[in-house]
Amino acid sequence: MWSIGDRHAPQVAPDFYQYLWKDSHEDSVPRSGGFDGTNSAYALHHAIQELRLRLDSNSEQALLAWVPYVHFGY
Repeated sequence: MWSIGDRHAPQVAPDFYQYLWKDSHEDSVPRSGGFDGTNSAYALHHAIQELRLRLDSNSEQALLAWVPYVHFGY
């Protein structure tokens, strides 16, 4: 298992949770009575896409910055 870097995690985490929160709430009203984490894979994909946009995607260092973020499950 790879560790994530301290430099990029503070950027990835807010993008991840904002996407989950946005998807779980419509007009600030919770769907299904609460937080829905079933779209966590989509949220991680979104957060990593945002990170890749901020990085020089052609470098090995950029690859090593985003590749440790993985999602297991549904």
